[in-house]
Amino acid sequence: MPQNTAAPVRNRLGSLLAWALVCVSTMVVGCGSGLDVAETTGVVTMDGKPIDLIHIEFWSTNGPRSYGKTDAEGKFELILDDGSNMKGAVAGEHKVCLRDTWPTKDDYIGEGGAWVDMSNGKRSRIDTKYYDAVVSPLTFRVESGKKNFFEIKADAAPQQ
Repeated sequence: MPQNTAAPVRNRLGSLLAWALVCVSTMVVGCGSGLDVAETTGVVTMDGKPIDLIHIEFWSTNGPRSYGKTDAEGKFELILDDGSNMKGAVAGEHKVCLRDTWPTKDDYIGEGGAWVDMSNGKRSRIDTKYYDAVVSPLTFRVESGKKNFFEIKADAAPQQ
């Protein structure tokens, strides 16, 4: 008597489809980025006044950097630089760098990630000691599960 092989194939195919649906659902809903990201905002001031067009980078020791730019009131909100555009920064210690984009009215990063000077001789309003995260004196700790707010007081550029 011939065996009916269609039922086992259908069952295997149904099981395979169900398993694939579980896997895809887990990836979409469950994991997200897998990083501990916390809301991170703040204000940058110089001589007690808010300063606009300052590019901010928080360089994490635990994951990707976050970046933002100050508005007319000196306020900023960080965005994770991992392609997700998720708001915030990875929890933990950060070296922080600041760059004054006022001379160019915007950021300009050239090929290879090099900062391109498009200032046409205009000088930065803030001290350049903040420009490189490796040597910047600024460090902050982003706390997990909290709304982190930082007031960053920048020194003015030395007079020439």
